[in-house]
Amino acid sequence: MIHPLKQSLLALAMLAGTTAAQAGSPDGLNIAAVADETALPYVGAVKQFVADHAASSISCGEYALNLANVYTTDLPPQLTAGLALAAIKDKAKRKKLGKVLTGYRDKTIDRGFDGALAYEVKAGQLRFYGISGASDEKVVVSTLPVADAASQKKVNVAACKALASLPVLAEP
Repeated sequence: MIHPLKQSLLALAMLAGTTAAQAGSPDGLNIAAVADETALPYVGAVKQFVADHAASSISCGEYALNLANVYTTDLPPQLTAGLALAAIKDKAKRKKLGKVLTGYRDKTIDRGFDGALAYEVKAGQLRFYGISGASDEKVVVSTLPVADAASQKKVNVAACKALASLPVLAEP
């Protein structure tokens, strides 16, 4: 017979394992999507990714993506693609980006953005970066050959992979 405390811990561990496989919380991720000027031709595909997710959740591999809000416009002026892309390698920029993301509030988002989806075209690849508002989280990179970017399904999977492992952040 399993001791009740051990049974409770086992149940919690199993629950934690199942929730880790789904990005977001019941409310889902709040994401700011920013395109570098090289990726402007793909803004429509990213907006379609958001619409496709809203119509029927998108899964990518072992993760199910749970999005609450994705902003592609009406972002704070200091939230730029330049800042997001610089934050990939620069720790100080990463902290600044995190403060901008988590500090944002409006009538829909009352706890800030959980992260950013930054994207650019580099070396013939459409590159998606999932950047958490928590500066200690690893940046997730997903790439797609530009030739494959004509397929909305492939864009959806690539964007999903960049976002699916980002954590929902608690209110700062």
